[in-house]
Amino acid sequence: MQWILLSVIYYGLYGVNALDYSNYPAIQRFQEYIQINTTTGANLTPAVEFWTQLAEEQGVPINVYEYGEGYPIVVLKWAGQDSSLNSIQLNSHMDVVPADENEGWSYPPFGGVLAEDGNIYGRGTQDMKSVSIQYYEALSGIKANNITLLRDVYMTLMPDEEVGGEDGMIPFLQSDEFSAMNVGLELDEGTSYPIPIIPLFYQDKVVWQIKVDCHGVAAHGSTFPATNTTATGKCRNVIDTLLKFRDEQYIISTSASIFDAGVYTSVNLNRLNGGTANNIIPSLVSLTFDIRLGTRVNEDAFQAQLEQWIAEAGDNIMLTYISKNPQSPATLVSSSNPYWIAIAEAAQTLRIPIVPIVPPGSTDARHVRLAGVPAFGISPMANTPMLLHAVDEYIPAETFLRGIDIYEQIITNLANIPGSETSTDPSVYIVKTAL
Repeated sequence: MQWILLSVIYYGLYGVNALDYSNYPAIQRFQEYIQINTTTGANLTPAVEFWTQLAEEQGVPINVYEYGEGYPIVVLKWAGQDSSLNSIQLNSHMDVVPADENEGWSYPPFGGVLAEDGNIYGRGTQDMKSVSIQYYEALSGIKANNITLLRDVYMTLMPDEEVGGEDGMIPFLQSDEFSAMNVGLELDEGTSYPIPIIPLFYQDKVVWQIKVDCHGVAAHGSTFPATNTTATGKCRNVIDTLLKFRDEQYIISTSASIFDAGVYTSVNLNRLNGGTANNIIPSLVSLTFDIRLGTRVNEDAFQAQLEQWIAEAGDNIMLTYISKNPQSPATLVSSSNPYWIAIAEAAQTLRIPIVPIVPPGSTDARHVRLAGVPAFGISPMANTPMLLHAVDEYIPAETFLRGIDIYEQIITNLANIPGSETSTDPSVYIVKTAL
């Protein structure tokens, strides 16, 4: 793998795009995976078959578990020398957010096109099919190079991260199958960054999604009821209050460090539904807000404030929590955490800047930490525009290939931490307060 790394560094430095990336087996596998439409809620059987074939090619065991009908969880095991030690879990998710090529995609979103500019386009190239393939290629390279791993390493692929993990990670963490894996550390997704750093998530912001149903008088469109008696008027009160809070938090975010999005709470009105005809005043208008709580927020106090705001907006307003996850604890990023030391040493060996941050969003890692297992999120995509969930999502081929080498070093370091250096209780590397 090192000759690939040297080539990637050379061409990245000098701007030469002479490598024929299309001949790389890793890129071909990546393209094939992108071409499988795994939009959340889609039939994931083709993706399971894809991973089954890859497991067979490497001669590693694969298991498929299903805790919610139609939501398969795929687990590949790469055995180490001592299964009594806590294992390393490399997690990713198969599902991707919807993509419509009529929205302005330059290439079909499920085409996996390697363009002339050296970029690989498609839904999931950043979030997070690239990471899944990079894990696999890194582990295959470790095996091919006869590198010994002390600890077992598991690849896990989840079916529904994009909608909260209710049928994937959450029940999996409660299962006997997960318990048997004896996980000491989980690696999960990070993000791309348009600056020369690789962010490492050590904590996630908690996800609260709420639906507010505003009920009011229904009448002919020519009538003129008082605004505060209408569904739209009551919803306006809700919107005004929550967007005022949003503006306050936005001001805080403008002065926040890019390394800590945990200092502010984000609020976005993402759906507004109501009305049946142009000449009827609607009796019901519904609002859906996506809220990501800051890591310093007291959940009970925020819930009380939120419910007070809704109550003050008018009568006959119903608040429903679509998602209301507990606050995510943080994984230690200090010399007292041997897993962090192993990653930091890998970064030093590779001469790459891996920087601990709290991201603005959330990943399956929040559920893992709540289950008592430390987790870090890292996707090696430095100097790459942040295009997760965006039109024309892409990753440069050279960045993708370099990521394989980065994971190979990180996985080797993590899986070879001596048992004497880690606690048998992985929860000691988690703290429940903001760092």
